[in-house]
Amino acid sequence: MTDLNNQDETLSLNDKKFTLLCIDDEVVNLKVIAAIFKEQHRVVVSKSAAQGFSMALEIKPDLILLDVLMPEENGFDLIVKFKNHPVLKHIPVIFITGLQSTENEEKGLTLGACDYIHKPFNYGIVRARVNTHLEIIRQRNLLAKFAHFDSLTELPNRRKWQEDALEQWNKALLATSAIVYGIIDIDFFKKFNDHNGHQQGDIVLREVAHTIKRVLYKYQGDIYRCGGEEFYFYIPNVAELDIYQILEQSLDSVFELEIVHETSLVSPYISVSIGAIKLVPNDEKTLEQVMKCADENLYQVKSTTRNAVCFTEL
Repeated sequence: MTDLNNQDETLSLNDKKFTLLCIDDEVVNLKVIAAIFKEQHRVVVSKSAAQGFSMALEIKPDLILLDVLMPEENGFDLIVKFKNHPVLKHIPVIFITGLQSTENEEKGLTLGACDYIHKPFNYGIVRARVNTHLEIIRQRNLLAKFAHFDSLTELPNRRKWQEDALEQWNKALLATSAIVYGIIDIDFFKKFNDHNGHQQGDIVLREVAHTIKRVLYKYQGDIYRCGGEEFYFYIPNVAELDIYQILEQSLDSVFELEIVHETSLVSPYISVSIGAIKLVPNDEKTLEQVMKCADENLYQVKSTTRNAVCFTEL
């Protein structure tokens, strides 16, 4: 594998840089493709189907340019593997090949390619067609970003939680590593809204969300807005961490904002309650069951002291 651009370049929706993976057994073809795109995008090349599949898993490119005729495994077989893999199946694939027959072109498109370009190719046409698909990708990513984020708090939303929480579960399951899942609820938030108005309530939601996010971020965790004043979170790779201390730190960080809450029954300031579960995922439990346990822990806090943590290990 060769990266023809600076490895430190990052991909952003606000940046023209995308990552292209070119798979072709002919070095000359790889150099030509790289020459067309390397000034605008990050170009990674691979000289075999097996190496290309491994690289796709590693770098998760935005677009794959794939030759058909390669030794050991051809491009038609490789695209089937891409489309059957849960991580790679959504990555667009463009065939760039010397096969000229309409039957092969139809086969490539039927297998899931988004375009089919014949060799020898015209530089301008290749650039234009690839850029068209990159613009589609940019727009799709932008829509996905808005679909997965809560506009008020700018946190990822419940839909994103369902995807990420399951992904973290599967990673921990494969690595046999411990992970924490939990729920955070702002204490007496309805009373705050009724007394101060929803505009002030919205400000509180944003401040609380980002305050806790800063704490969890230090431990590779993340937080999601999944209800009115309810947030879900996870913290991965927690075997060596003092989880109770982290949760207490989250609790204290909100209290230390010193946002006056005149109608709270437990604190002069805005406070939160936290219910959390630590476990090593296994086939005997589901994520839904774990979140139910976290909710039960949260209920225990809310029905007693509030402004506290209830944390258990399964």
